[in-house]
Amino acid sequence: MKKLIGTFLTLSLLSACATPYQPVPFDRATTQLTDIQVVDDALPQKADVRKFATNGGNIAGATSGAGVAGLAVALVAAGVEANIAAGQRAKIQAALEKQHFDAEKVFDEALEAALKSQNYNVSTNPAKHESGKTFVVVPAQPNAEATAVLDVKGDAYGYQLAGNGTMWRPFVVLQVHMVDAKDPTKVLMDNKIEYNAVTPVPLTVSIPGDDEYGFAKIDDIEANPEKAAEGLKKALVAAANSTAQLLK
Repeated sequence: MKKLIGTFLTLSLLSACATPYQPVPFDRATTQLTDIQVVDDALPQKADVRKFATNGGNIAGATSGAGVAGLAVALVAAGVEANIAAGQRAKIQAALEKQHFDAEKVFDEALEAALKSQNYNVSTNPAKHESGKTFVVVPAQPNAEATAVLDVKGDAYGYQLAGNGTMWRPFVVLQVHMVDAKDPTKVLMDNKIEYNAVTPVPLTVSIPGDDEYGFAKIDDIEANPEKAAEGLKKALVAAANSTAQLLK
């Protein structure tokens, strides 16, 4: 328990001292870019759940002024909430599997179509993500003129509950990073994209969610997997289109 409390406090201090994120905007006129190589495997294999102001969160808030004892109660509550979330995650994943939902395919196809509509030549870069690194390590391509490597890292996607009394709705969180293929040390674009952000973050791309795809409870997602898949597909396509918009 002491170890957990120490970790919790350390993370809180680090969060408070974190340097504000600064995106790197893309300038197409300067780069004269014509070709984009997109790194494979942008998204996690399975959907996730994200919850705010749930039972665990409420207990943590209620005990925040009670010192170490209150923190211990909050950590126990968080463990209970994690078990609940695991069950909800499994139900959402099962519902999507019934629809043979392929998030990677949905996103990749939408991104490729959007980039091609902006007159880019699009191909695949075979680089693989390494454990512990946010983006791929791209080897230099000396003969690659007017070419960039676009790496999209999906932090998470799935369904989220913004707070007690709200609906479960789709969400997507991405980090996007593009470098010059000839000189990968040259960053051409860096940004973050979030679909249905609970609290939009300044200087990042925030896409509003669609109220049509709201579910009062997880059982409703199980009962209507087709609508659940449709809502998540719309979210992923919107995120892919926003990625392409950054490269106009």
